[in-house]
Amino acid sequence: MAFTMEYTGTHRDVTYALTVATDSDSTDVGLDLLGTDSEGQVVAEGSLRLPAGGATETAALLNQALTAIATLEGKRPRKRVGNSFAPWTPPQDKALYDDWLRQRPDTPATTAIRELATTRQRSPAAIRARLARIGCDPDVAGRLLSPEAAELVGRDATSPSTMD
Repeated sequence: MAFTMEYTGTHRDVTYALTVATDSDSTDVGLDLLGTDSEGQVVAEGSLRLPAGGATETAALLNQALTAIATLEGKRPRKRVGNSFAPWTPPQDKALYDDWLRQRPDTPATTAIRELATTRQRSPAAIRARLARIGCDPDVAGRLLSPEAAELVGRDATSPSTMD
């Protein structure tokens, strides 16, 4: 059975189109890449033909090669926040819990999370994740998770009664 998939994306005024197709007996997979600038000029092109089953290994090799090229081009690494990957301590959990419950319910959760993140030198994603783990609802400022939602968070969720 033959099939064709197409992917497109634009970066810095270059539109890339990747077409992935198999032949009629599905023994071959073809990848065709075409990059055109805003004026329609071809600035990137290439083709790969792979035997069926060879895509996984080829994808890993391409990922390594393209990552190395991006590094050589000077792609800036993501900026790490001061306490990134530092473990949370019980006093930090308690302070976050108390600070969350002090938030006014009409405060947008995203605003409250950004402020708490800045204060703690953590990313907003880290604050949001930690709020759920300590029993706070990260979608509504000042609110605890419902028992059903806390159960979904899993074994790492801290019961509010243990925070006192």
